[in-house]
Amino acid sequence: MNGKVQGIIICGVVAASLAGMLVFLNATDKDKTKKEESSAADTVSSAAEMEHFFVLEKGEDEIVSIKAENENGGFTLDKPASGKSSWTVEEIVSVNQNRAMKESMISDCGNLEASKIAEEDAQELSKYGLEEPKASFEVGYTDGTSKKILIGDVAPESKYTYIKLEDGSTVYMILSSRISDMLKGAKDFANLSLIEKPVNNEDWPEYGKEVITRSDWDYQVVFENDPNEDSNMLSSQVLSEPIFSYLNITGSSDVTHGMWGLTASSCEAVAPTDEQLAEYGIDEPRCVVSLKGTDYDYTLKVGGESYSEAAEGETPVLQGYYCTLDGVKGCNAVYVIPEASLPWVTFKIEDVTSNLITSNYLVDLANMSVTIDGKETLFEMTTNGGSNDKDENGKAADVTSVKADGKELDIDNYKDLYQFIMSCPTNEIWFEEPEGEPAVIIKQVRKDGGEDVVEYYKDTSRRYIVKLNGKTSFRIQSTWVDSLKTNVENLKNGKNIDVNY
Repeated sequence: MNGKVQGIIICGVVAASLAGMLVFLNATDKDKTKKEESSAADTVSSAAEMEHFFVLEKGEDEIVSIKAENENGGFTLDKPASGKSSWTVEEIVSVNQNRAMKESMISDCGNLEASKIAEEDAQELSKYGLEEPKASFEVGYTDGTSKKILIGDVAPESKYTYIKLEDGSTVYMILSSRISDMLKGAKDFANLSLIEKPVNNEDWPEYGKEVITRSDWDYQVVFENDPNEDSNMLSSQVLSEPIFSYLNITGSSDVTHGMWGLTASSCEAVAPTDEQLAEYGIDEPRCVVSLKGTDYDYTLKVGGESYSEAAEGETPVLQGYYCTLDGVKGCNAVYVIPEASLPWVTFKIEDVTSNLITSNYLVDLANMSVTIDGKETLFEMTTNGGSNDKDENGKAADVTSVKADGKELDIDNYKDLYQFIMSCPTNEIWFEEPEGEPAVIIKQVRKDGGEDVVEYYKDTSRRYIVKLNGKTSFRIQSTWVDSLKTNVENLKNGKNIDVNY
């Protein structure tokens, strides 16, 4: 190759290489510059985020009081004096107070910090709602000094609110949640948990007696412990007034045990006067629930309805009922309790009663008699154990024989008859005493010596009145009694039981 040409080519290659290196170096320098600028920006941003705007510079340990003024009446919170165990909202000393709310507010006021400065040396306070502030609060300290803070409008960035020191000119933007308690009234600090609900089964107290009176009833409803300690019902309580009935545990548990865990949604009046009790309908309550047992005696009175505020044209929503609670220290107030927490106001007896006429397992009976029109049939039975017994193979106890009038009967048919008797309809509650003598009497005698007696009295051509253990309880279709009579004869004659009626 021509040396000159070769030299030109070599020089061109070298030049291209140098140019490429310069481009690379230039690009590297630009990237380095960008990274340095980005790092610097991050540092500035981080520094801005770490910047603190303390409105109050003293810590929570130095606070002795907080006094708030607002459209809800405000409150005064004092530091514990000798003999006091916690911070106290002075306006509601007669009720238990929400300790967590008070401690949170004290914590927020210690070294109270804003998020931003809206304006330093602000002259036109009206644009922040601070010329005529909607609220204020004053924090007192151990050294005798105090600081008052004015609360203005919510900022366009809605999570912030404008505030300023009364004696300062700087307007701050603070998270609204930090000062939300300062807009509350004293009643808002009431503890709304009225009766504690036991956590563990062993902590539940022994059930006593619950009496319910309602303005729409001309009788009382009473729940108490099942007198038959060996009852096989899931519920340990029974309905003893105005009728006797075993309970449906699903429908009855809220009624029998709903007082434990009772919680209000708001406190309306502390240490209410007679005029206030009348205003809230407590002087003539729609419902009174008395629950009394060992070491407790509660009386809940339910008054008028409480509705939410509604705009024009809208329908107010029922929030609950105005209530008072006696028997619990620190509950001297009128509370609003949600309707869902007050089952006693609306429940029906039919909602809580069992659909079983008695609670006896067949294998726990020594015998059963059925008397129809004065003629008794005694069913004598033997079993290989009781309802809690099992044989060596884990099989439950069963009926091994049954006799009537000295005659062996079909065991399966006897079981079907018993099932028919147990399914006697109990859906119509009845209080009026029947006349005359019972047309049918069923007596179930248990091995433990206890017994249940069910009596059926003719009422009309289509109805019988039922007494359970001497107490008028239900009214049933006459077709059921007719089927019972037929089925007793079917059993004695070796025929199948007809479960229809």
